[in-house]
Amino acid sequence: MGGRIFMLFLLLAAAAWQFLVGHFLFRGKAWTRAAALAWQVFQVIFAVSFFSGGMPLVGLGLLIPAAAIFLLLFDPKATAFFGDRNASASPGTRP
Repeated sequence: MGGRIFMLFLLLAAAAWQFLVGHFLFRGKAWTRAAALAWQVFQVIFAVSFFSGGMPLVGLGLLIPAAAIFLLLFDPKATAFFGDRNASASPGTRP
């Protein structure tokens, strides 16, 4: 019973963390990119375990959104939104 309660607490804490990351992501905080990227790395790890466990549809269901988020997090518009790069500067110039 203790393990179940601990797992429930762990899942609730992860859900609260993801809620906070999502909230501050839409407010344009730059630290949310790292948190979202770390979560997607864990999601890819889970997807690989589902592929090796014989459940490829669940693995694809986890892998496809993670790949899309990887691409979107490094989109030039996203980096400009988060303030990582100067939107008016061309690549190779310093602000």
